[in-house]
Amino acid sequence: MKLKHSPKPSRSSPVVLGPFPLRKILGQAWGLFVFSSFFAVLFNAFYVGGIELKYKPKIYANPSGAPSAPATYAGFSPSSQPTSIRKKAAPTPLPGEPNPFPRLSAMGVKQRLDKKSCVILDARKPEEYEAGHIPGAINFYGNEPEKFAPRVMPQLQDKSEEIIAYCHGGDCDLSLQVARALQEAGYTHVEIFTGGWPDWQKAGYPITKGGNP
Repeated sequence: MKLKHSPKPSRSSPVVLGPFPLRKILGQAWGLFVFSSFFAVLFNAFYVGGIELKYKPKIYANPSGAPSAPATYAGFSPSSQPTSIRKKAAPTPLPGEPNPFPRLSAMGVKQRLDKKSCVILDARKPEEYEAGHIPGAINFYGNEPEKFAPRVMPQLQDKSEEIIAYCHGGDCDLSLQVARALQEAGYTHVEIFTGGWPDWQKAGYPITKGGNP
């Protein structure tokens, strides 16, 4: 009786891998990737010429070595910062003045006038004062302090009260002469509206005509 032998598989028949060998290969590849990444980070941390992994913004400097001023953009200005962190601007001194007087803008004078927290002195000529002046302003011509002081200073009883002097603005120094006279008389809170009458008119604020405040 002859035994039948099963036919041998052909050499050209493909060998099909089951799911388990493939899963094992992928697991080994992932383990190798994790190990390589960890080693690379560890090596970079201790290597002197390693790559900086955390981004740091660059601060560019001027040729003089000082940091550059922050860039400005349309619609943005430093004044748009919250009031809580905005610093109060220091008064700008008048050129050549040894004891400078604080200077005010038209808006600053208008705000104080509305609050009735100050006295305003018009240092221009009487005829110019009568043609138009800031409401409530008292005429104190800067070129004739000896004439106007006796009639104006008795109205200024509180020497610590805020007093604002103005004239023609620009190069006009009549308000400065009045401020100096008041300072010499002991008044301690004297300021100058540098834009003067031209700036007040340009802003469209109220005016008064005649010889009375």
